[in-house]
Amino acid sequence: MDDTQLFQFEEYDFSKPFSGVPEDSSDDLLLRVLNTRAFQRLKSIRFLGGIDYAMKKSPNGKIGNLRYTRFQHSLGVARLALFYCNSKNLPARDRRLVSMAALLHDIGHAPLSHSLEPVFKEYFDLDHHKATKEIILGRSPLGLELYDVLKKADIDLERLVAIIEGKEDGFDDFFNGPINFDTIEGIMRTQIFLRRRPTFRNPEAVVRAAITRSSSRDEKIVDEFWSIKNETYRNIINSKVGLLSDLACQFFMRANIKTMKFSDYFCDEVQIFRKLKGLHKLLTSSDLEVEMTKYIGTSVKFKTRSFYVNSDTSFFDRKDADRYLQSKEFDQILLQKNASSKQEMYLL
Repeated sequence: MDDTQLFQFEEYDFSKPFSGVPEDSSDDLLLRVLNTRAFQRLKSIRFLGGIDYAMKKSPNGKIGNLRYTRFQHSLGVARLALFYCNSKNLPARDRRLVSMAALLHDIGHAPLSHSLEPVFKEYFDLDHHKATKEIILGRSPLGLELYDVLKKADIDLERLVAIIEGKEDGFDDFFNGPINFDTIEGIMRTQIFLRRRPTFRNPEAVVRAAITRSSSRDEKIVDEFWSIKNETYRNIINSKVGLLSDLACQFFMRANIKTMKFSDYFCDEVQIFRKLKGLHKLLTSSDLEVEMTKYIGTSVKFKTRSFYVNSDTSFFDRKDADRYLQSKEFDQILLQKNASSKQEMYLL
């Protein structure tokens, strides 16, 4: 499908959040950014990194059996941001900043997303926050084309980066609060794998309720979203398969670290699998758990996060940082005993 057909508001489809051009938009900046090499690269960056390969070994295009990408997610976050802009009737200059911040918030993700990022940070001092800034400001070769597009559009790049980093207040905390565009789209995208039936599937329902806050129904929607986030972390991100797929990626990169370069951060997953030979086969193995015991032994300790609603803070006071909370603690999983190594492995 031609990328120019992606921008049209319809029923929310996580595979193509846009299809066509918004009727109220005469600004083609979104399309110009979308067509840059930096943004097109996101088509080959899985949204859940190694988890996508381990959980969806043979994707067939059906709902619940797809591997989504950072490209699709970024379009979805931009759609939510434009929904917000329309709801708040923001002036053109703010619309551009908000939509660009949403569209580019993940432009700096490494191949395999968060699965490899800790090792890139450890050895090359590079994570997606730093890489995003480098790309947008044109300090990375990958970002030169994008930088030129944004400068010609007279975008305030320093302010754009500040919004993405959550350092600028405003826009109802949809960039720096717990109920933000990125989290809303990402969690609602991921919860499809849970095969549950939520009250709603469209992430715009959460944005609308968070904006309006005029009824108990709005409160129920946002609270349920936070509960879905907790389920998603417990049953996908911090599941045994989720943890092992991340650990597999990190183990392979460390084992091959002498062949890795700073510039590999900016490659795509086709290229990274060529470099980390055997990783793709391991992630899509029919028994990842048994295979991983050959490398890490039978015990894995990890940090887990739980998300809960503090009902002492009113939803209608808009103090989301006090209402939508999380806790962190260490947990442990035991693997099938089928390995010669008996060491403990920590996943942080």
